[in-house]
Amino acid sequence: MKMFYEKDADVNLIKSKKVAIFGYGSQGHAHALNLKDSGVKDIVVALREGSSSAAKAESKGLKVMNLSDAAEWADVVMILTPDELQAEIYKNHIEQRVREGTSIAFAHGLNVHYDLIKARKDLDVFMVAPKGPGHLVRSEYICCSSRWFRKGKRLSFILCFSSWWRKIRNY
Repeated sequence: MKMFYEKDADVNLIKSKKVAIFGYGSQGHAHALNLKDSGVKDIVVALREGSSSAAKAESKGLKVMNLSDAAEWADVVMILTPDELQAEIYKNHIEQRVREGTSIAFAHGLNVHYDLIKARKDLDVFMVAPKGPGHLVRSEYICCSSRWFRKGKRLSFILCFSSWWRKIRNY
């Protein structure tokens, strides 16, 4: 496995991609909002029908789609639902709907490591593993980006997304 860090990242690469964030809980809201605030234009939050999180996502200016439609639409699918739901969501909504070359991302390696999810060989798989819960990821982004922005710099906490184009398959 190869690790990538901020110096390896080009945040501009993700800005032209359609990103679907599956789930809007602890990690989902932080990833979606950090991407939006970093200039990614095409972001949707993928939620099950009737999810109480839909109103929360929409109130932050994010578009909401159902799981299957989001999988068909996206160039990058970030699975941020609870671990115990991921395999079923992948099998029923993602696996047969994503296009060849779509990138699938996880914030935790449990389902991939234990072969609960076996991604198709034509998909790129990568992991973004934040060092904290979503509310901390979001607050650090807000705190540090505004502090650094005033100094003429922009600290990018979404840099880990930029490794998606490298076709990481060693999972």
